[in-house]
Amino acid sequence: MLRGEPLETVGAGAGYGDVLESFQNASAELSRFRTVPDIAEHALRLAIELTRSTVAFLALAEDGGDGKHVYTMASDPMQGLPEDEVESIFATARALSGSMSNAIWSGMADNAAPGIRSTCAQALEAGGRSIGMLGVASPSGYTAVQQRTFAIFAHQVASAIGLAQLQERRQEMVDTLVNLRADLDRSERQRLINDERAQSAERVEHAHEAAVQALLAVSRHARTGDGLADFYRRLTRSIAELVGAGKVLFWRRSDDGMLYPIAGGHGIDDPFLAGLHPVPCALDRDDLASRVVFHDLMFRASRTDQSGDFSYVLDVLNVDNAISVPWRAGDQRLGLVAAYDSRRREGFSREDAWVLQKAGLAAGLVWQLKYADADLKKTVERLEKVDAARQMLLKNVSTAVDKARKRFAGDLHDDALQKLTAVELQLQRLREPNGDAGRLLAEAQDMLAQTEEALRRLLFEVRPPALEVPGGFMETVRDRVQILKSLSGAEVEVEFDIPDDLSYDYRSMIFRQLTEALTNVEKHASATRVHVSLRVDDGGVRGLVRDNGRGFVVAERDRLPGHLGLLALHERALLAGGWNKIESEPGLGTTVEFWMPL
Repeated sequence: MLRGEPLETVGAGAGYGDVLESFQNASAELSRFRTVPDIAEHALRLAIELTRSTVAFLALAEDGGDGKHVYTMASDPMQGLPEDEVESIFATARALSGSMSNAIWSGMADNAAPGIRSTCAQALEAGGRSIGMLGVASPSGYTAVQQRTFAIFAHQVASAIGLAQLQERRQEMVDTLVNLRADLDRSERQRLINDERAQSAERVEHAHEAAVQALLAVSRHARTGDGLADFYRRLTRSIAELVGAGKVLFWRRSDDGMLYPIAGGHGIDDPFLAGLHPVPCALDRDDLASRVVFHDLMFRASRTDQSGDFSYVLDVLNVDNAISVPWRAGDQRLGLVAAYDSRRREGFSREDAWVLQKAGLAAGLVWQLKYADADLKKTVERLEKVDAARQMLLKNVSTAVDKARKRFAGDLHDDALQKLTAVELQLQRLREPNGDAGRLLAEAQDMLAQTEEALRRLLFEVRPPALEVPGGFMETVRDRVQILKSLSGAEVEVEFDIPDDLSYDYRSMIFRQLTEALTNVEKHASATRVHVSLRVDDGGVRGLVRDNGRGFVVAERDRLPGHLGLLALHERALLAGGWNKIESEPGLGTTVEFWMPL
């Protein structure tokens, strides 16, 4: 026994070097891992290698002590332990040691599996608390060095697992704090959003009330029955009170594509208005005014803005701040409405733009209503004139018919019938034995030709045959001009540019109007030069007959004999929805101009 002890000591000392080196390598390898599962997995593998065990197992208590997580590993996968056997080993170890603060070594019964006849279980403690157990099993038992190595290694594993758990808890705390900070940030942002929403709701409510007041003001001013100038003055004053502006001005878009300021706005004096100039404004332009008018841009600028992008606009207007919105009436773009020099320290707001927009829309409708009312008055006056002309025409129609019949009869009697009577006398002279039959027949034939020409001209004036034929309108007009040349001997300049697909009624009306003017030239003008023009203009046909004849005093035309046709010119144009104009002076010729809508 005494001789054996030195030998055992020498053997143990000789083996300690290899064991310590293996333990040092195992500790170094174990320190590379940071998560509990990785540490547990590699701890089991190292435990098998250090103790030359068949099986290693590890149980870790869950947080709160409600359960545990068991890890197992076998050097040979066929010799692994089921979890119930691991639990039985740990239960036996707890029964033997109580708190399991020390390693418990025990042998197994003969009926145990060959690979686990000897076991060792070691409590894992870290930070003064038990975090689990580490165990190994071997078929041949363990030496004292293996037992001591296992005990030290178990403490190393406990420290590594405890450190990993501490790191996990620390990371959980960091994540919790980060999430808490994010929650606080979100809460603060939500609070700011809620505050902004509350303030926006309050501003919208005030803006809505102001917009209602603006609409009421527009309605109230529109009912006064005053003209546009007084309505505009009252409206701009009300808008200035609602948005807190020193100046309110409407800019009107004209037909030439320019914006013009409308005089009479609130706070707008003559020097300020004189400093404003018309600006281009069109749908295809990209300038500021065009974008406001045609693309519904809300423009707002102040000298306190840090960007200073629109300071040049304020310089041109000579104001500290400005706001403008489109001025519309439905889809019609009338221009823009602008307010300048806010009386509030913070300047104009988006709510002010909303109030301006509502006021502009309402004002646009009233503006259109005022203009429509003015157009209606003009239309009524025009209809009254047409009705007066109609009444006059009804009064003169019987006289005109009688005179037309008399003229027709007179033309037949004075021209065709007289020529036929002369022909009859010539034919009677043929019976005389001493008469020159050849000469008499020639004279009779010439008179018959003149009679035929007179009858044709008379029929042409009553109903031109080519007027009803497609394409015959211009031919008929040229034939009538040729008659004028043959009767008066005047030089006639013709200028025609009208479509040939006009209705028969319209062609007949234009022809009668032109014939009446040409007849006046033939009978009364004694002109040497005549200019005749027909062209399409302003949605209708404009006619012109100008001569260099003797002329007359237009104011006395109703008392001049044979000038009933001039009255017919005027009445026919009015009844067609057009107009007729006669200009003449004695010795300076006459100009008859008319226009009839298509």
